[in-house]
Amino acid sequence: MRTKLIIIFIILLIFSCKDEKQKEKQVKKRVEKLNIKAKTEKEETVYPITTKKDIIEQSEKIDCNKFWKNIFPKDRLKEKLINEIILKNKGLLTKNNLTFLRALVSKNKTDLAFNKVLFPIFRLSENEIGVFTYSNSKPEIRLINKFDTIQENVEKNIGTVIFYPQLLNYVFNGETRPDIKYYSKDTIGITKIKELGIFLDACLEYFEYSIDTIDISINDKLLFGSKYDIDLIFENNSFIDSLIQNSVIDDCLDCPNSMKKQKTFARLDGTENLYFVFADTFPINNKLFTPSRALILVNENNEIIYLWYDEIDLFGCSCL
Repeated sequence: MRTKLIIIFIILLIFSCKDEKQKEKQVKKRVEKLNIKAKTEKEETVYPITTKKDIIEQSEKIDCNKFWKNIFPKDRLKEKLINEIILKNKGLLTKNNLTFLRALVSKNKTDLAFNKVLFPIFRLSENEIGVFTYSNSKPEIRLINKFDTIQENVEKNIGTVIFYPQLLNYVFNGETRPDIKYYSKDTIGITKIKELGIFLDACLEYFEYSIDTIDISINDKLLFGSKYDIDLIFENNSFIDSLIQNSVIDDCLDCPNSMKKQKTFARLDGTENLYFVFADTFPINNKLFTPSRALILVNENNEIIYLWYDEIDLFGCSCL
């Protein structure tokens, strides 16, 4: 009998030990789980997970910066590209175009608009056509600041172009105004600068040089001017037009823009990939957000690079 009791005690002891070990294992697992959870929470606190939205916004920002840098390179890179064009096409470029490209490399930013290598010509109404430049153009500002009555007259005539004959009389000192060459959608002509004016409104500002229109009709599609003779081959290239349309990233535009509507109209003689382009609603520029003129380079990767670009902001982005 005593022996049986001993055996039963041993069996109970064994099962008891197993239960304890099982409990210990369960406790150990729970502790491990808690440690893992605590470690995970700690890591998430120290290294917060970037949301998908953050990643998208960051990538879009980087892409937009890259987009603008690629299509509007800085002056030093533009100079390099133009010099490469000259070197590559030296035996093909006409004398006029070689002179023009060299001038484009060494352009003088202190010149009045009509003395620049390239300048845009816009027609904003039936009676208003001229050479345009931005309202922050320093040469024009310095010239206007020589006359005390300018600001007072402009403030009294907000929303209209105010012309000041005395300004260019001062510049030319009674001499005949110089000829400027204008380039239209399919022709080349000569005219003269008349007067300098300024337009100030709530959302639109610009300087304008009126031009002599005796030999210019309302149907003439003037695009840009230069003091240089430029030899052009007037042609439209639909393939390059499509490249322009597809090169614009809409999400990178801060304001409505008409760059996608630009079309080729002339190629620089002696080159295969240098085109003048425009966005316009002839005969009057009053339907596009930003009528524009430009000289573009199409590189070996079919990428559009602007070597010269001018526009007028009719949308009024400055008011946003």
